Amino acid sequence: MSLMGALFLFCHGLVVAQSVERLSLQQAITIALQQNPEITSAQQAVDAARGRFWQGVSLPPPSLALGYDYIPTGSGIAAYGERFVGISQSFDFPTTIALRGSSLSSDIDAATEDARSTSHLIVMQTKHAYFSVLARQEKLRLAEENVQVAEDFARKAGIRLHVGEGTNLEQLTATVQLTQSRNDVESAKNQLRIAMSELTLVLGGAKARLDQEYILTDTLSHMPIVLSLESLSEHARDANPVLRSSRFKLEAASTRRTIAWSGLLPSFTLSYARQKQGANADLYGVALEVSVPIWFLFDQRGRIQEASAEYAGLDAALTSQQRSVSLAVKNAYLEFTDGERQVRLYDTALLPQAREVYRAAAASFQAGEISYLEFLQARQTLISVRGAYIDALFRYNASLARLEYTVGSPLGE
Repeated sequence: MSLMGALFLFCHGLVVAQSVERLSLQQAITIALQQNPEITSAQQAVDAARGRFWQGVSLPPPSLALGYDYIPTGSGIAAYGERFVGISQSFDFPTTIALRGSSLSSDIDAATEDARSTSHLIVMQTKHAYFSVLARQEKLRLAEENVQVAEDFARKAGIRLHVGEGTNLEQLTATVQLTQSRNDVESAKNQLRIAMSELTLVLGGAKARLDQEYILTDTLSHMPIVLSLESLSEHARDANPVLRSSRFKLEAASTRRTIAWSGLLPSFTLSYARQKQGANADLYGVALEVSVPIWFLFDQRGRIQEASAEYAGLDAALTSQQRSVSLAVKNAYLEFTDGERQVRLYDTALLPQAREVYRAAAASFQAGEISYLEFLQARQTLISVRGAYIDALFRYNASLARLEYTVGSPLGE
């Protein structure tokens, strides 16, 4: 091998080594919460709401005025009879300012809950993608194990045919099964690549390297958790961030409706001026202007109608969301309990039974008591049960993640 060839292989090995990382589920969640752009977008929405708060409670800019009065016609400005320098500040009725601050504070709380909802969604997606990779890895191991078994029996079927103990049908069947098992391995590898890409995407969003590979350090497991639908539903009513956000939005709308009514109250403008009149330069003036909302039948009536309609719409939306969350919790709970039931069934009955059937069939086949086709049926039964068990474990863990997302907090910790 040339020096350049050796250098290329060395560099390629470094690149491959760098692209594979060990990753636990908790590390995956931490990375996703730090790097996923949806999290950044949600946090920026909270910052924007805080910015609107300070804008809303701030007084309008004061006005400065410089004036020259009583200037004779045809004379320059220096011939003024009176000069004044003044400042004026406008402000709403004090209760209106306080109400506006309260409404904007509720908007901040709503945006914060929206960001929390986004975080919970990313956590659920990360867990789902992580569990999917684990399941695909197990499916690949099962497929590779099946290839080894198929190769062994294809070799034995050839020997049996050669010594006159087997048949052509038996050998052909073994050959077909070997080809099929190798194809299953390639399909399993492709499915694993897809699952790994989906995990990489949820970890880093649009900036993720889709060729990144991870060695996952956690496993698909079954940890029994005692849960009650009634307690979960009650907890979701308090903890679900979507419902909490809707309540804050309704609270803000209620305050804006009050603000609309407070528009019937006057606003004020306070002015102060230093004046010079003739030889007297030590004069001052103050003024207080009060707005008179005489057009309340038009402007304020429209504002009140708009605010009332907004409140009614958000109130109806909250009721609808409460029903949707309640149904989502129920469905997620039923999915979780069914997944746990299936995992228990495989653990206690189906897997032990399938292993025993395969063990007995293998012994009978070696002793020449059954045909290869009968043995093949037992082996396919075991493979099918083991594959279904992997699927059941995945559904169980994924359904628990979805239930946690729907309720709004971790469960079983």
